[in-house]
Amino acid sequence: MESIDGPSLGARVSRLEPPDRALVAGVDALDAVAEAFADIIDAKSPYTYRHSANVAALAQGIGRQMAVGSREERRLVRAGLLHDIGKLGVSNRILDKAGPLTGEERAAVERHPVHTFEILERVSAFEELIETAARHHERLDGSGYPWRLRASDLDAAARALAVADVYEALTADRPYRAPMTADAALGLMSRDRGKRLCPVALDALEASLRGH
Repeated sequence: MESIDGPSLGARVSRLEPPDRALVAGVDALDAVAEAFADIIDAKSPYTYRHSANVAALAQGIGRQMAVGSREERRLVRAGLLHDIGKLGVSNRILDKAGPLTGEERAAVERHPVHTFEILERVSAFEELIETAARHHERLDGSGYPWRLRASDLDAAARALAVADVYEALTADRPYRAPMTADAALGLMSRDRGKRLCPVALDALEASLRGH
């Protein structure tokens, strides 16, 4: 059986599509597709239940506080829903592991944004959000993964999604730790303010959580 990241899988699937069954999806339909994929992604592990949907909602709140506009908000929501689609190519034995990861296991986890990029680039309707979705683990100082990008490579959307993803992960239950409170998570994230995480996005997250 071919794995999800097999080089010829996409081409084989495309050849099976009936040529007279092409459908054009509108804005609402694309949102529904993204939401459906998010449900599939989050169902992979009990520890990621609602993660994608929560990240999308947090990213939307951050974007609203940053006054990015309705079009950009929608892009952020879709990117949030789809950012972890690459984890479908990572074994649950790794994702649900309670103890420390081996070097090989860590490398597999850190490759999931690459899978996200490769999966989304096959869908032309999602072209405008691919880089935002795939860069959610990149950091301003180049310490993120998988491409070790720096601040100059990360636009406002990528920075907002990174902050949303970190906050959601810290406040969610994980196999290796209990969830943090909102205050504890924000306090921990503040240590990376302006270094690894965008200060504007952090301020926007706090304002959104306060309901301002």
